Amino acid sequence: MLRPTLVPLLAGLLWGCSSEDPPSSPPSIPASDPAPSAGGAATTPAGPTAPAPVKEPGNTEGNPLPGELVGAGGAPVSGPAGDDAGPPAAPEPAPFAGGFILGADISSIDEAVDGGSVFVDTDGQEKDLILLLQNHGFNYVRLRTFVNPLAEYGYASNAGCPGKAEAYDDAAHTLAFAQQVKAAGMGFLLDLHYSDTWADPGKQVIPEAWRGLDSIEALAEQVRAYTVEVVGALVAAGARPDMVQVGNEITPGLLIHVPTDTSDCYGNNSALRPGVNGSQANWDNLAALLRAGIDGVKSVDPTIQVMLHIENTESAAGVSDWVQNAQQRGVALDVLGLSAYEAFQGPSSAWRGTFTQLAESFPSLRFAIAEYNPQRRLLNDIMRELPDGRGLGTFFWEPTQSGSWGQALFTWQGNRATANAEDFAEYDQMKTDYGL
Repeated sequence: MLRPTLVPLLAGLLWGCSSEDPPSSPPSIPASDPAPSAGGAATTPAGPTAPAPVKEPGNTEGNPLPGELVGAGGAPVSGPAGDDAGPPAAPEPAPFAGGFILGADISSIDEAVDGGSVFVDTDGQEKDLILLLQNHGFNYVRLRTFVNPLAEYGYASNAGCPGKAEAYDDAAHTLAFAQQVKAAGMGFLLDLHYSDTWADPGKQVIPEAWRGLDSIEALAEQVRAYTVEVVGALVAAGARPDMVQVGNEITPGLLIHVPTDTSDCYGNNSALRPGVNGSQANWDNLAALLRAGIDGVKSVDPTIQVMLHIENTESAAGVSDWVQNAQQRGVALDVLGLSAYEAFQGPSSAWRGTFTQLAESFPSLRFAIAEYNPQRRLLNDIMRELPDGRGLGTFFWEPTQSGSWGQALFTWQGNRATANAEDFAEYDQMKTDYGL
């Protein structure tokens, strides 16, 4: 296996890291995911044991200050913000130059491997999942990041969910995993949720440490500072993202909701925050937050591509309206990412027309499928056929997991996941056909 022990590794990579010792008994199951695009519908992870169903300024209480990066255990972690001094940067791998993107979101694998999961390729050999995917043409990895999963109602909290021993999907774990991705020569898409838990069309929960900010200007500055902190730490550690998502499935907006007494660790049953929020109902507020996030990425490295990710692929008119509202307010995205699940954005027969229309309407934009399952060949062909190479590629959602969105590419027996030969044969064919 390629992956090192995470917490000791981070101690040497992130400045001032206040990490706790790793738990003696790591989780024994793959991470669960909420049903993407379904606003928190229940899921059935394709793992050995299914978990529970899902898809403030000041530091007196231990909350991070604006701009502080939350590391493992919820402790603030300092890192490069603006022109602040830091240790010498780690050697930087070359940017992704692989052409068409055949990608996958494998964010849950970090936790699964710690829990003892192993992955078997179609040749019967156990392999690190990154190498296994590369063997079948995958060349890009998407990894999500939550602000502080250990916060109350966060992903790693006990709020209506099984408690977790570690804060998986925080910035520190993502950094260590991203180093493996870059070391393997793969492209890296960083998916910033701007929440302590899942952000999707059904909920965009403001991080606990940011809820005391009572103006859109203060929230925007926090978005910018946090973005600089996370992206800067990745760059300094030799894990530069090739692309960054400013928000996840942000069709309804960004930083909209707060937990209620019945909320769980997946963000379900959250409520609209009264007053200041980033709902699409006030596009000026939303645009201010998006501009702040984009500026944060570009201030670290202006060559990093910025994706904005929405999910209503079934509606060309709806997507066009969203993009027009953003662009009219100075939101300068590089890539428009869309979710494309037959179960949520179907019928798939409409998708080719949607992308053809979008490519005509927005000739300066490039496009990607940020999440999908199934329709593997259809969506990759649609991206390949967009004019002038503006269809960058696709990201299959969590290939080891099944749920209401689609089936895994693996079959599980205990903690052993075996690649399905028929499914991976389709990727082998795309690898050949696309010259990857």
